[in-house]
Amino acid sequence: MDANTINNKLERALIKNEILPFILGEGEYFIADREYGGHWPLGSYKQNIKPFLEETSGVLPDVFWEKLKFIIKNSKDGNILLDLIVAHLIPYFYGDDNELIRKRKTGTPSYIISLIRNYLMDNKESLLKDKRGSGVEWNSKEGLWGSIRSNLKLILDRGGPNFL
Repeated sequence: MDANTINNKLERALIKNEILPFILGEGEYFIADREYGGHWPLGSYKQNIKPFLEETSGVLPDVFWEKLKFIIKNSKDGNILLDLIVAHLIPYFYGDDNELIRKRKTGTPSYIISLIRNYLMDNKESLLKDKRGSGVEWNSKEGLWGSIRSNLKLILDRGGPNFL
């Protein structure tokens, strides 16, 4: 099957090895946030990730996590990438189905949890100074450091993994 004929953009991004543009909202993966004008990760989740999960096991596949590991390790701008990854994960770990949230938590590879945790610790100073993305609006005196940590705590409070 030709990847370009697949309607779901997450599935297409996985096949075409375009997870980085998908997460960043580049090109065909861009979904405009009407309020802020940038890429809208919640819209991307609702339009692409949620339908994909509804057609599959409800848990992101191993190939997604493997590709995510690669882009985290090789990113030229890890701060904004991490902000957008976390923004996509917030709705993933939200819902009324506690069993599904538990499956998603246990399905999140420990290497992803470690990569995110280590990136936070290793780049604290840079994240504190970075006022892009959610660092502009929330916890601005702490830049992306404050907003990312706040969002990761929210994920934990909802039953997701402890990335902190």
